Amino acid sequence: MNFLPKTLCVALLSLFALAMAPAAKAQVNVNVNVGQPAWGPPVPQGTQFYYIPEIDGYYDLYAQQYIVFRNGQWVPVAVMDGYDPYQFHPVVLDYRGREPWVYVGAHRDRYPRRVVVVQPRPVIVRQRGLPPGQAKKLYREGYREGYRRGDDNDQGHGNGRGHGRGHGRD
Repeated sequence: MNFLPKTLCVALLSLFALAMAPAAKAQVNVNVNVGQPAWGPPVPQGTQFYYIPEIDGYYDLYAQQYIVFRNGQWVPVAVMDGYDPYQFHPVVLDYRGREPWVYVGAHRDRYPRRVVVVQPRPVIVRQRGLPPGQAKKLYREGYREGYRRGDDNDQGHGNGRGHGRGHGRD
């Protein structure tokens, strides 16, 4: 029966040691820019707008929406239909305020639209006539045909039996 007092003594000492140990402090520092879209470049703290030359408009990082000029006024739009935001080249604006479009003229001059020039495919035009090397081939085939038939059309090149026509090779 000596086992129970020893176990009780060890348990009390362990509990006392845990109570006296200093509390461990875990510190986690997470710096996430919540309003920054995945397709946008990193922005310094306090930045609110991107200028996007491709749409000639803005992206509000706080409201997470585009601001474009439609029907004579600047309107917020949640999604830009027909555009892939990963193809945008947004520019981080160092602007403090609520209306960056007041400076849209300066933004257009400083950050022009990137024009993608699509080169037309070259048009291959087949020329009339024989492809290179075919005239010689047809001439030789015609020569062989005439030789087999026994045509003897003397055109000043011998007697038509291969004399004076080439080097005697078929």
